[in-house]
Amino acid sequence: MTRESRLRARGLLPILRHYRHLHELLEQSGQGPYRMTSRGAWAASRIAHVHYFFKRLGLEKDRLFIDLGSGDGLVACVAGLFTRSIGIEVDPDLCRTALEAIRSLRMNHRVEILCGDYLTMNLQRADCLYLYPDKPFMPLEALLTSWPGRLLVYGPHIPPKHLGSELNLQCGRERLQVYRPGTANRSRLNPQPGLR
Repeated sequence: MTRESRLRARGLLPILRHYRHLHELLEQSGQGPYRMTSRGAWAASRIAHVHYFFKRLGLEKDRLFIDLGSGDGLVACVAGLFTRSIGIEVDPDLCRTALEAIRSLRMNHRVEILCGDYLTMNLQRADCLYLYPDKPFMPLEALLTSWPGRLLVYGPHIPPKHLGSELNLQCGRERLQVYRPGTANRSRLNPQPGLR
């Protein structure tokens, strides 16, 4: 294990503790780590699985990671262990929760949250986008036709029509699919096993 890997793993523990406590409080209040927002459903990702996926993908090679629909900031904070990270969330309450987490975890130098609709923002600066979709994401797909980065899609979803599947990762029951613009035809010729 390299020095950077050890430091990253050590940084994961405070994130795990913070979000475990936050989600326990939500459970006790009867809400749980999921709810409806004005744009759809939000549900928390699993920290250990997200960290595993980012480690496998070498996220530290990316200059800018953007979490689309970042909810309580969990994924943006985990990504902040690897690279500069921005979370975009439309729900003001979830934005406040994410900002509190970033301050509490002292990650202000690596992670920021923007409160707004990611479909109205310029995403072209990002090397890597992350999405945990609750519905098909055709409007996003249309914005990414000439974008050179990779899109990470967590969980089950309807595969996009114009983005090619590059890689399918699994950790326990959780899955992460990696897509790139311009590879749609290639992925149809060589389909990835597993996620359909």
